Amino acid sequence: MKIHDFDGKFYDYARTWMAMHPGMTERQIEEKYNEIMLSWLNAPATWLDGEKPGEYFQRYSDPKDLMKLLEEYDKRDIGLPEPLYSRVAALGEACVPALTRIVENPDRPESLRATALALLGDIGSADTLPLLVDMVCRGREEDDLCNMAAEQLIARGGAIGELLDRYDSATEHGQTLILEICANFPGDDRIFDHMMDKLRNRPDQRALYASFLGKLGDPRAIDTLKSFLTLSDIGYLDYIELRNAVEELGGDPGEDRTFYGDPDYEAMRNM
Repeated sequence: MKIHDFDGKFYDYARTWMAMHPGMTERQIEEKYNEIMLSWLNAPATWLDGEKPGEYFQRYSDPKDLMKLLEEYDKRDIGLPEPLYSRVAALGEACVPALTRIVENPDRPESLRATALALLGDIGSADTLPLLVDMVCRGREEDDLCNMAAEQLIARGGAIGELLDRYDSATEHGQTLILEICANFPGDDRIFDHMMDKLRNRPDQRALYASFLGKLGDPRAIDTLKSFLTLSDIGYLDYIELRNAVEELGGDPGEDRTFYGDPDYEAMRNM
């Protein structure tokens, strides 16, 4: 199983193409990018013994072979070829179990797990929803993979019931991610109640939960949000998010306050 640097070969091709088209601006080249890529993918390549780069990985149909290729590219720190990524995604459900095992294994490199998780997102199998929910609920702030899982749940409709059922047992960061996801899918009163609880009891995150409430769109939050606007310990940036949330919900935040001495306020005023 030979490993080729597809990215490196494409860059060589692109440099040659640009040399053959002198005088083009950077923007013109950017506009031609897809055309250049398509031409490269469909051109027989000597470094592939005459095969086209876009068709090279069509020879692989066994998920085990494709996973070995993913692992080898990651291990060698060579850019993952787009045709390989596309081949795995095209095989879809057949690759889901193998990709899931990679994501679930904390001993695998995070970069490889991230690639596998991205592929699961593109495949969109319903079988992966429990995995995504579990990753979110166990999420740690320093874990980029749980944030990826949250983004996928937003894109796929949320799994709101499952997330809210596990809210109380979720980690602190997991609860934040759950509410970030749920802000996009109003309809369950538990979402509003949890957001209001966080707004009242997490003064260090007032701005975040104010923004969630604004997105949720429930006008019941207006009075509480307005009451925070007059607090003496509030910072300028928190104040701005609270005002924005009130306005987003259709309320009147009243006259604007000044925050002389607040570094964020002074920086904005000086601009």
